[in-house]
Amino acid sequence: MHESYRDLYSLFRHEPRAEEYFNALPGHIQDQICAQYRAVDSLERLEALAHKAGAGSLEGWTGSAGLIPPYREWF
Repeated sequence: MHESYRDLYSLFRHEPRAEEYFNALPGHIQDQICAQYRAVDSLERLEALAHKAGAGSLEGWTGSAGLIPPYREWF
């Protein structure tokens, strides 16, 4: 089970990679996520909100239009 946090900023304090992912998003998507900061309680939720706002997804991602895939650690 993944860790759950109080909000976006708590997530950033405990998961630096979540902040790196967020900072790589286009500004308009960051703005949409910040407006819902209390709803962001995990990296998965951050990725879901970014995807919903138009950041694309890892599957089928081509790197076009400035969109980035969700952060994932690949082993």
